[in-house]
Amino acid sequence: MTPLRKRMTEDLQLKGYSERTQQMYVRAVRQLAEHYNKSPDKITEEDLRDYFLYGKNIKKWSRTTSTIALCGIKFFYENTMKRDWTIEEFRN
Repeated sequence: MTPLRKRMTEDLQLKGYSERTQQMYVRAVRQLAEHYNKSPDKITEEDLRDYFLYGKNIKKWSRTTSTIALCGIKFFYENTMKRDWTIEEFRN
């Protein structure tokens, strides 16, 4: 397990998220990193925008899948990375 994944899992546990939610959120961040083949802490806001467009237009994600990905990735950046989530078009 990478240090970032371990840290995110610990952050989710501290916030009281269920085991299943932890798994889904970590998977969302892992899939994002795999899509760009780089660590999620190196992914830019423009990358995120392109990723969600890819999910919507190419992968045809359902609303539920999009929401889980958004919430997991947002959690990672706000809680694990301690970055502000400033991307307005991605708000739930």
